Amino acid sequence: MHLPDLFVQNADVKIAIYTWGDKPTPEQPREVLVFAHGFPDRALFWEKIAQQLQEDFYVVAFDMRGCAESTHIRGYKHYRFEPLIADLYAVIDAVSPNQKVHLIGHDWGGIYGWNAINESEGVRRIASFTTMSPSLEQVGLYLRRRFLKPTPRNLWQAGIQLLRNSLMTFFTLPILPELLFLSGLGTLMMKVMVKQYEHIPFTANEGVAGDAIRYLGIYRANLLQRVLFAKQSTTAVPVHLLLAVRDPFLPPHLFENSQKWATTISQSLVDAAHWAPLSRPIEMADTIRTFTRSQAQI
Repeated sequence: MHLPDLFVQNADVKIAIYTWGDKPTPEQPREVLVFAHGFPDRALFWEKIAQQLQEDFYVVAFDMRGCAESTHIRGYKHYRFEPLIADLYAVIDAVSPNQKVHLIGHDWGGIYGWNAINESEGVRRIASFTTMSPSLEQVGLYLRRRFLKPTPRNLWQAGIQLLRNSLMTFFTLPILPELLFLSGLGTLMMKVMVKQYEHIPFTANEGVAGDAIRYLGIYRANLLQRVLFAKQSTTAVPVHLLLAVRDPFLPPHLFENSQKWATTISQSLVDAAHWAPLSRPIEMADTIRTFTRSQAQI
């Protein structure tokens, strides 16, 4: 089992960091990739992709606060985007203090990655961003445009998307989501969905229910607040949208008008659902390699 290679402290939280490949040196410079996972995953969610990329890059992934080997902190205030982004910056500063990194995000890792690259501190640390997720602000404006022009087609599209995101909304409720995971039904639901959508076996990590219960704070602290009060923003960090064509929660159409969100943006498709890093690791690694090389600093 791959154990953390180092830990970094951010305020009262210790973040576990995992690495693959050789560190860059003045004699052998390398681009640095930092992977951010989502709910309710861990750094090793990225292991298959990291193994494909370790010959070409210094690859880094980390357990988000509350998960696996990082500090098991609870309470929604600890899962606002501000401390999560501060954790990300602490990881970047620990693994690549002298050069920018290329950030890759899935699920919530991709969602709050958008907010990181819209900050001056993020622009200073991040050379490029590959994401499988829109920002919550993009989702909010997608829905707002349809409700402000309530044609039958727009209302249908908004209703379908709200239905797709009903599980995310459920996770903002009190008590019930905790009961779902304490009963074991949450883990069973994950296994069934991965098998149904990706057609691959799925083995839940030991302790995943505890990770999920702690990480429910990210839904409660951010989801409705950012979707309901969404504002347009544009980043100067180059962005690549890696769109899973069969994603039941974050389908490609949510990325409409994406050119407004980044001055430099590209996209590619992967024939997978929400868990593409598990079902299509080689294909995803090839896409990440190609885009990273196009944005190489060295």
